Amino acid sequence: MRATVLITATLILLQAVGALKYVHDGSLVWLCQDEAPDKQFDVEVDWDEVYYMDFQQKKEIVRLPEFNSRTIQGGEAGVSAQIATCKHNLGGWKKIPHGDTPQPNIQPDVAVFPEDNVEWGVMNTLICHAAGFFPAALEMQWLRNNQKVTEGVNITEYYMEEDYSFQRFTYLSFVPRPGDEYTCRVQHRSLDQPAVYFWGPEVPEAQTGAGTVICALGISLGIISAIVGIILLVKERQRLHSQQRSL
Repeated sequence: MRATVLITATLILLQAVGALKYVHDGSLVWLCQDEAPDKQFDVEVDWDEVYYMDFQQKKEIVRLPEFNSRTIQGGEAGVSAQIATCKHNLGGWKKIPHGDTPQPNIQPDVAVFPEDNVEWGVMNTLICHAAGFFPAALEMQWLRNNQKVTEGVNITEYYMEEDYSFQRFTYLSFVPRPGDEYTCRVQHRSLDQPAVYFWGPEVPEAQTGAGTVICALGISLGIISAIVGIILLVKERQRLHSQQRSL
């Protein structure tokens, strides 16, 4: 039986300025489950991840630089203690008789979009964002024209949302080319099969450079041809009029 234990401890930070004033909402999040990632420990402030513990490297990874001096700083011993807490809580949870109550499987909402305005041949970043899913076990993969892409790919940890579901990002550095199609493939327990989300670059004509020049040249030639045609027509009428008078 696969099980997930999610434990949160919330600390509301208040400031005494005449009267108590709300400042920040801090959370400690323990995630323990039978599938990857099997363990995760996060510190979040106002639902933004400040840092997390890398259980493989046994060290803390800071996400927000301004919090460099405010980590738990427990070193390997601190990380080992959190691993022990996760294993203990997961083992205790699995021993409790839950009957036929199924664990919730909530499908992710996925969106694919570029970081900046798209221009042909200009480096950009494509973002795939999966949100609102549970449990926190979700695979994300990039493809370009149905071929797997690994270069220029970055993927984040799992971030918990206020409703205790999770979100995750993956980023792809790429150069937009005409005809390329990008795919973000997402796999989650709640899905019968991997879901695919397509994105193709749509560049405005004003940004295509050569295309704009060719279009302008065609318009110019059309205008010149029209003027020449009018001049020839006027001259022909004048010639016919002169012939009629001479008769």
